Amino acid sequence: MILSCLSAPFRLLGIAVLAGVIYLGWINRDEVRRIVHRLTADGPPPPPVVATPPEELRDRAMGRLDSLANRRVDSVILRPAEVTALVVGEVKRRAGPAVDSVTVELFDGVVAVRAVVDAARLPKPALGPLADWISGRQPIEVRGPLAMLRLGAGEWRIERVAVRGIPLPERLWEGALSAIVPGSSGSVVFPIDQWITGLRVTPEGAILYGKGHR
Repeated sequence: MILSCLSAPFRLLGIAVLAGVIYLGWINRDEVRRIVHRLTADGPPPPPVVATPPEELRDRAMGRLDSLANRRVDSVILRPAEVTALVVGEVKRRAGPAVDSVTVELFDGVVAVRAVVDAARLPKPALGPLADWISGRQPIEVRGPLAMLRLGAGEWRIERVAVRGIPLPERLWEGALSAIVPGSSGSVVFPIDQWITGLRVTPEGAILYGKGHR
């Protein structure tokens, strides 16, 4: 009882001091705001984000594929940036200056490739009915599910082609696809090395399985 009586004045004193601090802070809120801003703004700037060069990304991806080919691992995952680096290298090799600003986005089983296409650098027959839609430099997106068709072959089934964000009717882009890739009809079949026995696309990356995978 005596202890509780003695502690009561100290509790009242603490409350009074706290109320005084709050009051002083309120009437000097502009100065407090300036002090807080100075303390938070004068710190060292965050270190710049250094992008990994595409050559390093390609080398990293090829190193993982080499490990899979030689059965040192059962499976590998190629991160989206590494997949983009591989696709960019292939596009540059095949399309040259006609296509640039290539990016790849991975979803669950689906791949979206975006690029800027210079229609003036493409052979006219390649565009087919799209020639009336595409002129000059245009942003194009091609999207569809990607999966392994059979051992030695993969398939990218095209479901959407958009120019400037506007989806095109299938009858327009299917003809152009057939002109660019003879024998294709809404999908692109491409060769895969025989030592790759499985393929799965996820937002985190493309997972490839080798012959050692069970």
